[in-house]
Amino acid sequence: MSGINALNIAKDALLSHQAAINLTGINIANVNTPGYTRQRPVFSVSSSQSVEIAKIERIYDRFLGAQINEQMHSLGYSEAKKDGLGRIEMIFNEADGGGISELLNKFWSAWEDLSANPSGQAERQALVSVSQSLTSMFRSYSDELLSVQNDANTRIQGLTHQVNGYLSDIADINSKITRTEADDIGLNTLRYKRAELLSGLAEIVDFNCFEDSDGSINAFLSNGMPLVEGNKTWELDVVPVDPAASNPSFYDIVFKDDPDEEPINSVITNGKLAAFLEVRDTTVSNADKTGYMDKLDALAATLVEKVNTQHRLGYDTNQNLGGDFFDAAKTKAKDMEVSADIIADVNKIAASETVNGDGGNAVSMSDIKDELTMNEVKSTFSSYYSSFLVGRIGQDVADVNRNFDHHTNLMSQLTNKREEISGVSIDEEMMNLVRYQTGYNAAARLFGAAQELADTLMNLVK
Repeated sequence: MSGINALNIAKDALLSHQAAINLTGINIANVNTPGYTRQRPVFSVSSSQSVEIAKIERIYDRFLGAQINEQMHSLGYSEAKKDGLGRIEMIFNEADGGGISELLNKFWSAWEDLSANPSGQAERQALVSVSQSLTSMFRSYSDELLSVQNDANTRIQGLTHQVNGYLSDIADINSKITRTEADDIGLNTLRYKRAELLSGLAEIVDFNCFEDSDGSINAFLSNGMPLVEGNKTWELDVVPVDPAASNPSFYDIVFKDDPDEEPINSVITNGKLAAFLEVRDTTVSNADKTGYMDKLDALAATLVEKVNTQHRLGYDTNQNLGGDFFDAAKTKAKDMEVSADIIADVNKIAASETVNGDGGNAVSMSDIKDELTMNEVKSTFSSYYSSFLVGRIGQDVADVNRNFDHHTNLMSQLTNKREEISGVSIDEEMMNLVRYQTGYNAAARLFGAAQELADTLMNLVK
């Protein structure tokens, strides 16, 4: 080995071990960076028999990364659904009283009190008062459910814009990766940033992806519609739903470049977007009339119909046949009201079964509470409300909380597994640092010896 060759070998060894030390420093610096993937230098022998770093390896399990993204879809969905149902649960939380259930009982009790004293003005005023409180509570619950829908609609718009931001950033990194030469540290940094972007996107919308031979990532929806291919993106947009829909202020999700603006709501089946679409379009109210709002409306409409029908059979204090007790034109929970005629004159309450001023019709009115009046399930008003509305909400909340906990635990397990494989271990990095420092010091000594040998050779030539 000539002195010059020894110098070159020592130089390459110094540079290689210096790069390894720097890389170890990067790993240590990112020990607390969430999702960071540690890097490892791979040493090899060059053609000139000197040492070199052939590549910088990113310790990453691709299959585990795909599993984490899949779990992010479900976790994002259950988290958003939990948020929406949590708000609905607060609306119907009647643990402290004052809700529809208590007011229904007071409503029937007021009719019983009136039956005992049909001409009593205090009893009539009390009935009107509790009836107004009941209709007001129906309207309040309906308004709050609509607020949940509107909030979900606003979230849908915001999340759609977030998706576009992620797609743009992923496409930008794809472009940088395909243009980057053999700079492994730079490439690995870009891949790490892209993995974080994909994870954020996975929380919002479900997608499939694969990596091209040039290192770029392609992502597409479950039906094959592309979101990003290389440096090209297909951004999403929101447009108002069909003007004929029940709430034309809501948004449909479409592709921005689609001239037909064909909604893709049904294609989005997981992630936060899917959850908020479900809360807005299915959970609260839907075409099948099985949502919470639909059941509240059914309760209000049936109550209005049954009470008005019975009220018309009785006589008021002026010996006239009763009219509508509730406004018959307002049968939905959102606009339910006591008849203006009844509010203006409580003597128009038809408590009597005959013109003799008895309380028979008030008794019949009170008895409605025990009738199986809800045709859908053959139940009383109170049991329908408690079992098929409040009870169902409670069950749905319990289910979504259980799903959220399940997916949170799975995500924790996957994250821990990723940390075992890809995370930074300070003990391991310190051991590597000692190895690389030892190699660096040895290369420095070799360099000194080679320098002396070269100087001796040069002196002999002279």
